[in-house]
Amino acid sequence: MSKPKYSIIIPTKNEETTIGKVLSSIPNKLRHHSEIIVADSSEDSTPEIAKLFNAKVIKINKGGKGRAVKEAIKISRGGILVFLDGDGTDPSAYIPMLLEKLKGCNLVLGCRDLSKTKDKTTKIFFMIYKYGFVNLFLRKFRKMGPDVSDPLAGFRVIRKRDFNKLDIRSNNFEIEAEMNAKALALDYKINAVPIPIKLRDGGIFGSKLLLNPKELAKIIANGFS
Repeated sequence: MSKPKYSIIIPTKNEETTIGKVLSSIPNKLRHHSEIIVADSSEDSTPEIAKLFNAKVIKINKGGKGRAVKEAIKISRGGILVFLDGDGTDPSAYIPMLLEKLKGCNLVLGCRDLSKTKDKTTKIFFMIYKYGFVNLFLRKFRKMGPDVSDPLAGFRVIRKRDFNKLDIRSNNFEIEAEMNAKALALDYKINAVPIPIKLRDGGIFGSKLLLNPKELAKIIANGFS
């Protein structure tokens, strides 16, 4: 394969029930121009499943999501980075829309949108997140623009050269918050694409982040001003 245009970065930890669906849902036209790097710290069969879909798998022995992303970027060859979670909450079909919007800016987020779901429980949860957590604790990120309704979205695209300028230090879940804060400091143009709201397997309380109050505190520190 010639040098890929895109590097699709997927950090995973025990996602054997979803990683196959995530990888198989990446549009074929996009896959043809991409390399897929799964940065894995699993104790289940996630890496073996990922290899079946021709993903390059690297083992992450320490650190969390942030370290996994950074290690994957070190070996990436594409000029544009696509960050995708391995839990099935990010709709891969929307990647081309994010890439199209990137033509006019530096960073694009796939932001979960209330109008794109009919499930009442999911809507209530996201309203609490948006109007409670985001507005109360992540006030700095309002500067990203009115379309960025979901500033902690892991689903995002950025040119590799722009990412490198951010000098990301986070090794855990606060990586998105640090990216946002530093992108704002560098006056990056930021935009968003609305995507459907999908909850991970296990529902709200299956979230690894909600089970880690120290990481929540770090995220708030990045977003509070």
